[in-house]
Amino acid sequence: MAKSQSSRKSSSNNRAAAASPAHTTQSCSKTVKSSFSAPQCCGCGTVINDGTKALQCDGCMSPDIWKCADCLHLTGDIYDHLVSNSGVPLKWFCESCDKLAMDKISNPAGHPDKLDHLLTAIERMMEKYEYIEKTLESKCDVADVIQLDSRVKQIEEKLLSHERNTEARFVVVESELKKSPTSTDEKENALSDEEMIKFVVQEEMNKKTTEERDLENRKRNIIIYRVPEKKIDDVAERKKSDAVFVKDLLDGVFDIDLQEQDIEKMFRLGRWADGKVRPLLVAFRNLEQKDEIMSNLRKLKQPIDRFKGISISQDLHPKERQEIKQMLDEAKLEHSQNSSEALENYRFLVVGKGSRRKVIKVERKHPAV
Repeated sequence: MAKSQSSRKSSSNNRAAAASPAHTTQSCSKTVKSSFSAPQCCGCGTVINDGTKALQCDGCMSPDIWKCADCLHLTGDIYDHLVSNSGVPLKWFCESCDKLAMDKISNPAGHPDKLDHLLTAIERMMEKYEYIEKTLESKCDVADVIQLDSRVKQIEEKLLSHERNTEARFVVVESELKKSPTSTDEKENALSDEEMIKFVVQEEMNKKTTEERDLENRKRNIIIYRVPEKKIDDVAERKKSDAVFVKDLLDGVFDIDLQEQDIEKMFRLGRWADGKVRPLLVAFRNLEQKDEIMSNLRKLKQPIDRFKGISISQDLHPKERQEIKQMLDEAKLEHSQNSSEALENYRFLVVGKGSRRKVIKVERKHPAV
């Protein structure tokens, strides 16, 4: 709040009068400091009296906090003009009041509604976050999705296989029906012919069911080649040696800690004979373990002397082996007809499963000349 010159002088006079019976009017820069309790300039320590040109703090209005015109860098004429002019809001704040005013400007406390609104928005965001977190917990994880997708693919393959089988059976039945009886004797034997057709269809269905069951059983199998075979007559000892080798192979190469209950069955293929190393079939109880091995076959290339030369393949049904052989032959024939590159410069591999099988062509590192 701005004060006139007379009011400031009056305030100064009253305080000065209480401190000392008489004071001498002096300039701010030449005034000698009083030994009494009169107010002093907080800048230079000049005693404030009736003749001192000074301003009192407009913030705290403390009777002891003043500042002279010299410390405020005001000439006498400017000071007199500002104090005498009521239209000029001349104010001065001490260091404490100035800091308090700046704090209020930078951190206004006069807007409680904005603070409440901000807190409400934060609470709503926290509630939304908790809801999303609970929703995500109720969702299935990635492993479940992958397993479900694998199951759906298996069902699709089975449906496709059944569709093909049904069409083939219809063709067989249709061909048999075309041979319908025309003579009287043939008409009398028609019932037996129908029964024969039913028998043929049933046999075909049983054959397909057995084949599908065999395919399902082979899905968890692998065949390991060139596993050292003990040449002893004790069958139990040979099986024990094979089990130890397989456990060490999976642990050392594929980082799989194989337990005894993880293996459903394990046996050599073919008859035992001297000078012959028979392939070893291993059937897992868990399909995931078998898939993990087949997807990491590249690890067999690592330099471990004990496992050098070991190779692993799928346990394919004879029908599947025939289909793969046919696909490879067709791919090689197409390459020979459409490419000038030598066939020996490429490797032809079958990738994928079931109806998703396809042949890929990989160039060899050292092409044939």
